[in-house]
Amino acid sequence: MDVIIVIIMLVLYLLAMIFVFSSALLTPYIGKKNLITVVVLGLVVGVVAGAFLAAPMVEDLPDVTRTIVEESVAGTDIVELELSTNGNLTEIINNISAIEGVEKVEYTGITFKVDEQFANNDEKARFLSFLNGTNENITSVDEIANDTFYVNMNDQADPQGILDSIYYTFGQQTYTHLKYTSMQANATVKANNITKIISSIGENDAVVLNITGPTEDMINQINKYLPNQFNAVILSGVLGVLVALAGFFVDSIFTLINKFRKKRKTSSDRERIKRKVVPGTENRKTRSRRASKDSIDIFDESFNESPKQTIGSNKRFKQLTADDLKEKKTTTSNDIFEEEKKSKKGFSFNPFKKSSNKNESTKKATKRNTKSNAKTNTKRNAPRVRPKRK
Repeated sequence: MDVIIVIIMLVLYLLAMIFVFSSALLTPYIGKKNLITVVVLGLVVGVVAGAFLAAPMVEDLPDVTRTIVEESVAGTDIVELELSTNGNLTEIINNISAIEGVEKVEYTGITFKVDEQFANNDEKARFLSFLNGTNENITSVDEIANDTFYVNMNDQADPQGILDSIYYTFGQQTYTHLKYTSMQANATVKANNITKIISSIGENDAVVLNITGPTEDMINQINKYLPNQFNAVILSGVLGVLVALAGFFVDSIFTLINKFRKKRKTSSDRERIKRKVVPGTENRKTRSRRASKDSIDIFDESFNESPKQTIGSNKRFKQLTADDLKEKKTTTSNDIFEEEKKSKKGFSFNPFKKSSNKNESTKKATKRNTKSNAKTNTKRNAPRVRPKRK
């Protein structure tokens, strides 16, 4: 499946879910009693969309995962091949070895099967010994079953020459007919290019039997958790029901969220005092006074550790200590002692000092009289009104 087709199918599937959601949003008009109708609509649309849109995409998921894994995994995989004996085996192996990404091709022998058993054991032994002598590269012939044999060859053997030796032996030493021949080989290929290699191998008269390696192990592990087409249809139906319920109760969900937000925004009396908010002015959008940049909140817990504890921008503020209190006591005691001395010195018998004291006392009296006159002048006199007779 092409990428464009997959994108189109995804868009159509999303449109189907949007249709279910928008239909469920019409509950204020159709009434909340139609919950069953909305759920059935979501189920039907989900199942139909899953059968015609989701299931084909799920079918192609293994190929998608293979492409992703091949790009991320490094190393080599081993591809087990079965070669066609109708062509030239040596040429087929050389063509596969020349494919980009194939590191090497290994083979060990050729399998052949007869259509009937040999007449007796002597005939079978004579046939096998003759086959061993026809080609020096044949190491041994193993009997797998009564009618199946495996011809082992060394690394320097020519596969097509071994096959020709088998044909020659059947034509010369026995009347038993050859049923079929086959040859298997193992190709070591790069894991990040295995898809292209497999398609190229299929063009060279070879069939891929099995693939082993880190790429296949990871792909098999991922494919275990991928849903099949039936599960995709069921999951799509469940998703349609959930989307319908979400659209049905979306209004109630939003109202609950708004109520919860309003509860979080309302502050308690303690928080109002802490923020120094006057009751009745919480909802004001603007304030008459702007907060100063250097202002601090003395109710905040961080005020104890703040360097701005000099309230009123008093930069000369200094925290008192025990020594400061002792100095303050001594200074106050000295001031009291000096005042007592001055008071004692005031009782002197010097006549000149008395005259000066009298002059000062007269000056103070005049000042008081002027202040009292000023107060009386500033007072407003009440108008005299004669009451009317009845």
